[in-house]
Amino acid sequence: MIWWLRVHMVYVSSACVLACFVLAPLLAGSALPIPSLLGGFGSGIPLPLVLPVVPVCVLLHAMSRVPRENEVVAVRPVRSYGALLFDCIAFTAVILGLAEAQWLDFSLGLGTARNLVGYLGVGLTVQSLVGSLYGPLAVAAVPVGCVLLGQGPGRRPYPWAWPLHEGNSLLAASAVLGLFAVGASLRQRQTAEAGS
Repeated sequence: MIWWLRVHMVYVSSACVLACFVLAPLLAGSALPIPSLLGGFGSGIPLPLVLPVVPVCVLLHAMSRVPRENEVVAVRPVRSYGALLFDCIAFTAVILGLAEAQWLDFSLGLGTARNLVGYLGVGLTVQSLVGSLYGPLAVAAVPVGCVLLGQGPGRRPYPWAWPLHEGNSLLAASAVLGLFAVGASLRQRQTAEAGS
């Protein structure tokens, strides 16, 4: 177990998630200035909504450092450790987002948590379908693509541009849950195929 934690950089990934939620309220007034192709120039995307890209990319890289074929021959059930880690990270993000929204009155806390889970779902899906090198790249491209193409008149986000929605948006939350479920099931299926 200690070897698995060390090789997959679990401590580093967990520290990145915590750092994301510590920095999010501190950077609440900052925005990433990306012009919208459909709506002209604006204020960009709030930095707390983009910040989860970093821990998700670190986590995806860490989990793909060891080929799955090496974990198939392990005596312990290490193949299920990855799924448990992703579930724990998603659950921790939601708890931290709720805590920040409630105790710090930080309205973007829920959006930060939602985007972390959504980016993780996108990364897992892309890694399962295309390869482990493309997961972090796809995660980094999602917020940029949503800002470039996902804003309509009045800079209101389109329904599919879930990273730009308010933190309490049920539409964005359901999209993120779907993305995470698809990504987790694809990764689980790929892991099971590697074991057979």
